[in-house]
Amino acid sequence: MDKFMESKWFMRILALLLALLLFTSVHDSQSLFKNRKSSAGEATVQMPVVLYYDEENTVVSGVPKTVEVTLSGPNNLVEFAKSSKDFSVYVDLSNAKIGRQRVKLKTKDLSDKLQAKISPSVVEVSVQEKVTVEKPVSAEFNSDLLAEGFEAGQPTVNPKTVKITGAKDIVDQISYVRAALNVNKQINADLTKNAWVQVLDRNLNKLDVSVDPATVDVSVKVNNPSKTVPITVNPTGSEKDGVVIDSISTEPKSVTIYGRSDVLKSIDALTLDVDISKIDKDTDLSVPLKTPKGVNKLDPGSVKVKVKVRDKIEEKKLSNIKVSTEGLDDNYDLEFLSPPDGLVDLNVTGTSQALDNIDEHDFDVFLDLSGLKPGDHDVNIEVKGPNDISWELSSKKAKIRLTEKNQSNA
Repeated sequence: MDKFMESKWFMRILALLLALLLFTSVHDSQSLFKNRKSSAGEATVQMPVVLYYDEENTVVSGVPKTVEVTLSGPNNLVEFAKSSKDFSVYVDLSNAKIGRQRVKLKTKDLSDKLQAKISPSVVEVSVQEKVTVEKPVSAEFNSDLLAEGFEAGQPTVNPKTVKITGAKDIVDQISYVRAALNVNKQINADLTKNAWVQVLDRNLNKLDVSVDPATVDVSVKVNNPSKTVPITVNPTGSEKDGVVIDSISTEPKSVTIYGRSDVLKSIDALTLDVDISKIDKDTDLSVPLKTPKGVNKLDPGSVKVKVKVRDKIEEKKLSNIKVSTEGLDDNYDLEFLSPPDGLVDLNVTGTSQALDNIDEHDFDVFLDLSGLKPGDHDVNIEVKGPNDISWELSSKKAKIRLTEKNQSNA
């Protein structure tokens, strides 16, 4: 056996077998490659549409931005075209006439070994004359954006006009060219902001046109109207016992209010409530002012209030006070003709404190009869009493009769 393996014939047979094995392996690989290369494939891809037209003088509408393209052919070429998108889909309207027309979409730079199915393959387009017009821009501003109490003037735009370019039939539909001022906070000061220009038809539909410039500056003047009104004091609560509010004054006596003109027009004074229920002496207060509805600011926001008080004056009646006499001659007898029995009433006036303990013993009610002779006399009734009390007699004069005692005894 060893000798056979070492022989020339063995080596020749082994070489032949290896050659046959190598040939079979290579042949199978080539066949597999050819099968893969020649197998059919299909793929769908979205492609943009390239439009060729007279851009200077015409406007085209109706051409879709993208279309669906189904590729079929050798699988390797399909996969390559799908991933690289090395071809294009186009519509050529370079020589198209004005008006509506149906046109076919075509491919360009696609391998001749591939088939392309475009969907849609035909579209209806409109070729219109391109026109440019100049239109004024109206500014729009929502007054609800104003902070409370503020007013705005008419908004303005800069530049005042824009150039609008588009198909003639579209341009003829223009009804509104406007720029709206949009903000996301309340406005309390002059404002200028860039805004997009909108071109709309009469139904407020946006039109497919180009605008130059596309944006404008919208400005609005904002102000906070003001008015100076007097302060009117309104005492609230009840006076404390024994005192009377003599006066209430404010410093300053007027206030400046800020708000919308229609609100200010209805305000002629600002009422200030002052609670007097706890005040029993002259008092200085700092009182905040209450902001009326629709007013956004007060200047000043609070005022100094001076309250002056005085003791409450009351009345008291002392009845049947006996009128005494002074200077009566011992030789005379006295008879009261009026008031009867020589009794009077005394109406006294004073503070509560002064009147609390006052009675008839605090007063000396008398007649000064010095030097009077017998007969009938009208004599002033005199009163002496406390200094902090005033009074009034029920009768200011007494009618008396003086007689000599001997005569009266007879």
